[in-house]
Amino acid sequence: QPPSLFHGLRPMSTAAACRARYGQPLPAPPRSARRFGLWRQRARMRWLLGALGSVPALLCFTTSPLGLAGPMWEGPDFGSGGGLGGPSLSEEGNCTAAHMVAAGVPAESAEGVCSLASTVGARGTEPLADPLSLLRFFEHRSGDIDAAAEMYRETMSWRASYPVQAAMAAYGVGEDYHPDGSRVSHAEHWSWQWSPSTPEAQRAAQHRFFGRLTQPADDGGPVLVWRVGIADYGGFVREGLVEEMIRAFVAHFEDALQTGRAASLKARRLVRARVIADAYGFGLENLQYLGVLRRIVSLVEDHFPEITMSVIVVRAPWSVVTLYSIVRPWLTKHVQEKVYIFGEDFENGLREHSGLKLSAMPRCLGGEASDGEAGLALQVPLAVAYA
Repeated sequence: QPPSLFHGLRPMSTAAACRARYGQPLPAPPRSARRFGLWRQRARMRWLLGALGSVPALLCFTTSPLGLAGPMWEGPDFGSGGGLGGPSLSEEGNCTAAHMVAAGVPAESAEGVCSLASTVGARGTEPLADPLSLLRFFEHRSGDIDAAAEMYRETMSWRASYPVQAAMAAYGVGEDYHPDGSRVSHAEHWSWQWSPSTPEAQRAAQHRFFGRLTQPADDGGPVLVWRVGIADYGGFVREGLVEEMIRAFVAHFEDALQTGRAASLKARRLVRARVIADAYGFGLENLQYLGVLRRIVSLVEDHFPEITMSVIVVRAPWSVVTLYSIVRPWLTKHVQEKVYIFGEDFENGLREHSGLKLSAMPRCLGGEASDGEAGLALQVPLAVAYA
C-alpha cells in the first residue's frame, strides 16, 4: 500500500486516506493529464512540491536564518561590520565549538559550523555571518562544509547583484540595507513593514498572493500565508508582471528570513516559519505556469536555506490531491515530513502540525486576521485598465 497522503493518520491506502479526509476515494487522473503526458505532470508537480518542501519549494519554505550577535553573543568578537574582510576566525583562534554552542548551535553541529565560519572568513554578524545563520547553510548542505561554503558565497554574491537592498526599499519601510545586501541595523531587531512605494511595486502589490501575518507563532516564528489557489498566474504572464512579482516575493521571503532571525537570536535556537498554503481554486490549467513558480523556488532553494518548519496545504481541491499522490513517492523523506495536505476540514491538522489556532488565520480561512495581510490576490486586468 502507498503511504497515506495525510500525516498524523494511521497508514492506509491513497484511496482510503482520501475517503477518510474527503468522504470519497481519490479520483482517476483527468483525461487532460493523460493527453499531455502523465510524465510531464509528475515532473512539474515534483518540482512544485519540492519548492514547498524547503519552502522546499512551493510547499515548504523553512524560516529562521540568521541569528546571533550583539549582547546575546557571548562568544568571540565577530565584529559589527557588514563585510567579510580581515583575518579569518581560524587565524585568530577565536572560533571554538563551545562558542558555537553558547550561540545556540547544536553540539553535534558546532565543530562543522565553526569550520564553515573559518572557510568563508566570517567576521561580523553580516552578511548572514552569525553562527545560527551559518548553521542554516550547513544543514541545507547536509553537513558538507565545502558545499555549504560554496552556497554561502553564491548567496552573498546574489544578494549584492539582485539587489536585495532595492527590493526591500521598494516594498517596505523600517529597515535599511547596505549595497551588498547586508543589514544596517542589529539583527536582533526587525521592524520592516510592507509598504510598496514605487509605481511598479504598488501595481504588483494589488495582485500579491502571499504575506506574513502580524501575529507570529508562539515561539516568535513568522506565519506565512500563500493564496496559491487564486493567484492570477496567467495575468502575470500576459501583462508582463512576472519579474515584478518575483521581486515582491523576494522582499516577502527576506522579511520572513529576518523575522525568524530576530526570533532566533532572542531564543538562542533556530526559529522557523510556518507556511499555510491555501490551495482553494487551484486547477490543472495552472500547470502551464509552473515555469514561473520554478524561478521563485530556485531563488528560495539557492539563497534562503532552511527557512520553514512546516507547510500546511489547506482546502486542497482534487487537482492538488491527485497530483501530490503521483509525485509523493519521488520526494525525499525530509520534504515529505514537512508537507501536510488537508481539505476543507483542516482546523485540527493546522493546530497539530503548526501549533496555530484557526482564529490566527485570515478571514478567508475562517480566522480573525485581515485577508489583506496575506495579499488580496486580485485578478490582473488588461493593460488598458491601467491607462
